[in-house]
Amino acid sequence: MEKVTNSFLVSAEEMRSFDSTAINQFGIPGIVLMENAGRSTFQILKRLFKEDLKNKSISVVAGPGNNGGDGFVIARYLINQGAKVDTFLLTPRDKIRGDARINLNILIAMRGSIHEIDSYQKLESAANLWCQNDIIVDAILGTGLKSQVRPPYSDTITKINAIDAFKLSVDIPSGVDSDTGVIQGVAIQADITATFGFRKIGMANFPGEKLCGQIEVIDIGIPEISIKQAPPKVIFYDKPDLRQYLQLRSDPTAHKGSFGRALIVGGSTGKTGAPVMTAMAASRIGAGLVTVAVPASLNPILENKLTEEMTEPLPDESGYLSLSAIDRILELCQDKDVVAIGPGLSASSGAVEIVNTLLSQYEGKLVVDADGLNCLAQNPELLSTTKATVVLTPHPGEMGRLTGFSGLQIQNDRLNIGREFVKTYKAWLVLKGARTIIFDPDGRSYINGSGNPWMASGGQGDVLTGIITGLIAQKMPLAEAIPFAVWIHGYIADSVIDRDGPRPVIATDIVKEIPGFIQSILKNYTNQGKSVEQ
Repeated sequence: MEKVTNSFLVSAEEMRSFDSTAINQFGIPGIVLMENAGRSTFQILKRLFKEDLKNKSISVVAGPGNNGGDGFVIARYLINQGAKVDTFLLTPRDKIRGDARINLNILIAMRGSIHEIDSYQKLESAANLWCQNDIIVDAILGTGLKSQVRPPYSDTITKINAIDAFKLSVDIPSGVDSDTGVIQGVAIQADITATFGFRKIGMANFPGEKLCGQIEVIDIGIPEISIKQAPPKVIFYDKPDLRQYLQLRSDPTAHKGSFGRALIVGGSTGKTGAPVMTAMAASRIGAGLVTVAVPASLNPILENKLTEEMTEPLPDESGYLSLSAIDRILELCQDKDVVAIGPGLSASSGAVEIVNTLLSQYEGKLVVDADGLNCLAQNPELLSTTKATVVLTPHPGEMGRLTGFSGLQIQNDRLNIGREFVKTYKAWLVLKGARTIIFDPDGRSYINGSGNPWMASGGQGDVLTGIITGLIAQKMPLAEAIPFAVWIHGYIADSVIDRDGPRPVIATDIVKEIPGFIQSILKNYTNQGKSVEQ
C-alpha cells in the first residue's frame, strides 16, 4: 500500500453526513457526486493501463445501492473508451432505485451488456466469463455493511477472489467493515481501491487494510467549508509535523533542566530489563534528567546497566516494591515533569497500593504501562477522581483487564471501545497493536501509520513508554508528544528493515537507533526548506 501523509479518516456515518450536507445544504445533486466518483475512478484505470483500455475485457459487478450506481458510471466511461464491458447485477434491476437507477437506465440506453445474476447457475456462468477478464470492478457492497455478507454476495466475492484478474474496488473492498476493518465473513482482495472523499477508518486498520491494495482518494466535490465546520475525529498519522520537536532545542541558553526531569518507577525480581529500557529510551529521545526508582535489592543491577540515568533504591520485599516505598516515591515526584510507573513492576499487593496512592495523590503527568495497568485494573474507577494527567499504554490484553472486554472484542472494535473509555475516564489512551490508536480526552483519535511485524518482541512496550515519557518531560504538548512517540517507535523499526532487509528488530535495537533516526528525519525536514521558525 502507498505511504500517505496525515489525513482524515471517516466512519460510514460521517461520510453519509458529508454527502447529505453537500446535497441538502449546498444543493449539489447526489447524481453529480456519483458522476464525479465514477468518472474519477475510470480515470484511475485509464492512468494505470496507460490509456490502453480499448478492447480490454472488463466486468463491472454491481450491488443494489449507490456503490452499484458508481459502477454503472464506470461502465459507461469504459464503453466510451472502447473497452469490452459486461455489467452484472446481483439484484433485480427493478429493485434498483434513485441515482443508481438513473445511471443504470443510461447504461441500458447505451445498449450496454447487462446480465442479472438471479440463480447459482447464472453465477457459475458469470464466473466463467470473469476468468477471461483483464479487469474486474467490484461495485458490490459499500460502506454501509454492518453484518455478515450473505449469498449471493458472499458466493460472488469468493469466485472473484479465485480469479487472476486485476481487481478494482469501488470505495471499499466489498465485505470489509468500513468502520473497523473487520472482514464480515468474506471480502474482496483488491489490487487498488478508489475511495471517495476520505479514506475510511476500516481502510487504516487490519485486516481491512491488507485487502485494499493501493489506495487512491478521489475528490468527489464535498465542499471544503463543510469539512471545516465538522472535521472528522480520526486522523491517519503517518508524517509528523516536527516543528514542536525542533523547538525543544531552539533556545541556545538551554541546559539539562530545560529538557525536563523524568521518574520511572518499576522493576522486580526477573524484570530488571524493563525499567532499564524505558530509562534509556527516555534519555535518548532527549529527556534532560532521568531517575529510575526500583526495589533496593535490585539497585546494584540497575547501577551496573545504566550510566547517564540516576537510580533510587526503594524499600522492598524480596525483590518487589514494598508499600512503605510510597512516601519516598511521592517525594521523588515533587520536582519531576513526568512520572512513568509499571515497567517490570509486578502486580504484588504493595505495587497495587502504590499505583492506587499515586493516582490518589499525584497531580502531575503520569504514564501507566505494563504491570502498572494490571494494578490499575483492580480499581479503574480511580481514573475518575485522579487529579493527575494520565497516559495509559495497554496492549489488547491489558485493555481487556481494564474494561472487562475480551481481547477479541477489543480487536474487533478498538475505536469505539477506546472512545468510550476516554470519554468515561478523561485519560489519554495508547491502545497498542498493529495500527496503534491514540485517543485524546477531547475526542480525537490518531491511527498510527508506522511499524511492522518484525518488531513484535518483548520489551517494545517498555521502549515506547520511555519515548513517550522522554517527550513529555521536555514539555512537548501531549497532543504532539504522544502520537509522535508512537510514530517514531514504529518508524525506526521500519527504517531498520528498509536498511538491513527483513530481520527481527528487538527493543534494544530501537533504543540504539533513536539518535541516528532522529538525526535523519530532522535532516530531511530541514532539507525540505522547513525550519524551527516556520
